[in-house]
Amino acid sequence: MRGLRFPKEETARRVARIRKTMERRGIDLLGVFSSPGSMRYGQRGHVMYLSGYEPYFGNTMVIIPVEKSMDSLLQTDSADYFPSECTWIENVVSAQDPARTIADYMREGKLERARIGLVGEYSVPPQLLGRLRKTLGDSKVMLVSDILEDQRALKSEYEISCIKKALDIAKKGIDAGAVYSKPGLSERMVAGEIERQCRLAGSEGFPHNTMVTSGTDEKHLEWWWYCGDRKLRKNDPWNIDLGTMFGGYCCDIARSLCLGRATRRHHQAYEQLIMAFEAAMESAVPGEMASEVNRVAEAVLNKRFEGDFSGIGHGVGLEVHEWPFIGYEYILNDPIYRDRELKENMVISVEPQIYLKEFGYLQFEDEFVVTRSGGKRLSSQPLGLIEIR
Repeated sequence: MRGLRFPKEETARRVARIRKTMERRGIDLLGVFSSPGSMRYGQRGHVMYLSGYEPYFGNTMVIIPVEKSMDSLLQTDSADYFPSECTWIENVVSAQDPARTIADYMREGKLERARIGLVGEYSVPPQLLGRLRKTLGDSKVMLVSDILEDQRALKSEYEISCIKKALDIAKKGIDAGAVYSKPGLSERMVAGEIERQCRLAGSEGFPHNTMVTSGTDEKHLEWWWYCGDRKLRKNDPWNIDLGTMFGGYCCDIARSLCLGRATRRHHQAYEQLIMAFEAAMESAVPGEMASEVNRVAEAVLNKRFEGDFSGIGHGVGLEVHEWPFIGYEYILNDPIYRDRELKENMVISVEPQIYLKEFGYLQFEDEFVVTRSGGKRLSSQPLGLIEIR
């Protein structure tokens, strides 16, 4: 039998850190929400991160009390099964009104005057949020998603090892795609072979569409997430943008290829993207702001190309896009995208790319972990443009 989603020691450390933060901020009870269908980055993984249970058929919730002697509670979604071995939480209830669940939990625990923090409010419908405030009455309700966002942004050795394993699997997919490709095959066929090989290598799934895009027609390439029907041609420039999953953790990686011998200009243009990535990686030290990493990469790209290169990266973990977001602070009035100070053991993807009429879209993406001496790359995938002769 499969057993717990994460090692017991790993989960215990997570909950202990959460409780320390709750104590420091005067929070008696934490209600954590996740939704499987949320388009909001980072919300799906909250409950899984703390409980091991992954939402599939609706909203889920975990209640974490600051008092260690009290049992935590997991409310599952509407799935018609529940493998109890997936979680360390013994107090499990089936899908119902979360407001009632919290109210019952407080009454049974004699916590009528508790201060409650809500995490994952982006996944909570406005009607439910209003009902929570009304049902909980005199209790003070605070929106504190930053607690889990900040904690999930810092990766443990275990989490980093899972991301590295996902990257190892992705490398096998990219290598297989390069070997398999030839003139006459459709983008969809190549993507299928990449995913087949990744599944065989142990990928649990694909956190975003596996994108194989080819040629130089900008109108075709603008539909990068739906490309599939175009057939590869001799000397085509093309790209693989791939994510795989291992242990619940994602990776996100992209490389450009050429179905034949690439020209010197093709290599030189791609090398500029690699230099932007390396400059961003070197600048990623604890204490630096995420916006500065974006600025450094932009400066390298602007030496050769013209364009808007903001929003050049993002964190990676249980979600393929999570905190910190690199260069997304231009999205105003949305705290999830705010500029953040980098800290040691954040895992970041940087993805410089450019469209050129001669070579189509050139894409480079890879992950690194923030260290005191700058970013350390996690992938063993070679950096350069891939030639297929």
